[in-house]
Amino acid sequence: MLPESLKKHVYEWPRTSLHADSHWRRMESYPLYERAMPETPEELALDSRWPAFFPCPISLITTSDGVQEGLEKEVGASIVNRFPYVIALSFCRATLSERHHIRQKFTDILERGGCAAIQFLPPDQDLDTVMTAIASLSDRDASLRIAQTGLPVRRAITNNAPVFEAAYMVYEARLVKPSTDFDGNPIYETPWKDVGSHRIYFLEINAIQLREDIADGQMQIAWRSLPSWQPQFTVPTPDPVSGRDDSKRYRKGYTPHYRFPSASTAAFEADYSQDGMKVKHLPPLPKDQVEVDNDRARWPCFFPSSAGMITTWAEPGLPNLMPCGSTTILSRHPLVFAVAVSYAAINQRYAPRASLGILRKTGKFGCGVPFVNDALLDSICYAGNTSFANDRNKVANAGLHVYPFDWAPVLASLPVHFDCEVIGELRLGTHILFLGEVRRVLTRADVTPENPLQWCPWAAVVPTSQNLNVAEPVGNSVSSVAK
Repeated sequence: MLPESLKKHVYEWPRTSLHADSHWRRMESYPLYERAMPETPEELALDSRWPAFFPCPISLITTSDGVQEGLEKEVGASIVNRFPYVIALSFCRATLSERHHIRQKFTDILERGGCAAIQFLPPDQDLDTVMTAIASLSDRDASLRIAQTGLPVRRAITNNAPVFEAAYMVYEARLVKPSTDFDGNPIYETPWKDVGSHRIYFLEINAIQLREDIADGQMQIAWRSLPSWQPQFTVPTPDPVSGRDDSKRYRKGYTPHYRFPSASTAAFEADYSQDGMKVKHLPPLPKDQVEVDNDRARWPCFFPSSAGMITTWAEPGLPNLMPCGSTTILSRHPLVFAVAVSYAAINQRYAPRASLGILRKTGKFGCGVPFVNDALLDSICYAGNTSFANDRNKVANAGLHVYPFDWAPVLASLPVHFDCEVIGELRLGTHILFLGEVRRVLTRADVTPENPLQWCPWAAVVPTSQNLNVAEPVGNSVSSVAK
C-alpha cells in the first residue's frame, strides 16, 4: 500500500487498449501483443512517449557554471558504478517531438560548470512548485526556473550547484575525470557519451546530504521499487531441476517495499551536521572507497532504482537470468536500455558475473518488467543470488516459465518484455554498462486499461513508527539484486 502522499502521483499504463492500437499485433501462439521497434521519425513526432512501461524514478537536477544556474528533471537517473561511485544522467540532444526536445541551455551550464546536485523533495506543495516551474519555462529559460519557484536555496557543500532547502536528500557530484580501473584499464576518457537522441553524463558523487531526522531514524524514506499489477491468467510453474544452489554463502536481500533507514540497512555514517542535514563525504580515489566487507560495500545511502529482469540464452535451450537493479532507459530514439554488470573482483557483493560473458557472446538480451508479487520476489532473490556457473537451470529453479523466443528468453509471468541488441559497452570502474537498443516490445494480453500497471516515480518521507503494512526490508538497497 502506498503512503497517502504518493497516491496522486500514481501513473498507470496502458491508457488505451493495445488491441485498438495499430502499432501492436496480437500473437497467434502466445497470449502476447508485440510491437516492432524502432519507430519512424514521423511516428515519434506525433507521439514520443515510451512505447511501453518501464519503471524509472524521477529526480531533480540543479547545476551552476558560477554565473548561471540550471534546473531540470531527470527520468531514470541511475547509479551505474560503485567504485568510483558514479551516477548517470541522460538529457535529450535532438528534437523528436514537443515532449522530447533539445535541453541545450541546461546541458551547456552543466558542461561549463561541471557540477550537479541530484535532489529529492517530499511529495508535497514544494515538489509541485518545482515541477510546475520546469514545465512552464522552456529550456531557453532553464536558468530562470529556480527563481520562478520562489523557494529558498543554498549552495552545495562541494560545488556551486544550488540546493533546495526543502530537499530531504541531496547527492553532490562532479563530471568524472579520466582515470583507470583496478586492472589499470582507462576509464572516463570523456565525461559524457552520446547515445541516440540523448547525451549521457557520468558524474562522480562527492558528498551526500540526508535530512537529520531521517539519518537519526525518526523518519524513513518509503520507496516502492516495482509497479503493482494483477495477472488475469496463470502460467505454468516449472518443476525444480537437480542442481539448485542452496549453499549458505553470502546472499543479498531484496524487497520492493524499501525503507531507509531500518534495522536491516547500513547506517548512514555522516561526517558532520550542517543546515539541518547530515553530511557524508566520499573519498576522491576509488581505492580509498573500497570496503572488503560485503555489507560495508553496500551503497552508503538510499538511492531510488528499479529492477530489470535481464534474460539471455546461455546455450540453445538453456536460459539465463540476471535481475539487475541498475537498469534504466538512456535514449528515446532509438530506445536504448542501459544495464550495469559487475566485472571487478572486489568481494562477493561486487564480483565478475557469468552474465557478463554471455551478454558479450550473444550480443542481445531481453529486459522484463517485474511487479509486486510474492512468488516473483522469491524468484528474484534466488536468481539474483545464484550464478549460472553454480546452477545452469537457475531460471527453472527460480520457478519461472520461459517462452522460447529466438532473440532472448521471455519470462511468461512478467507483464512487459523488451528485446534489445547490444550496441556498445562502457567500462566504468567496477561495472560494465551495456547499451541495448530495443528491437521489439512484448506485452501480456491481460495488461489493459482496465488492469493497468500502476507505478509511482517518487518516494515518501514517513514517521518511522507509521505502519504501512509492508514487509520489513532486507539488504541495503533496492539494487541489492545482482548487477
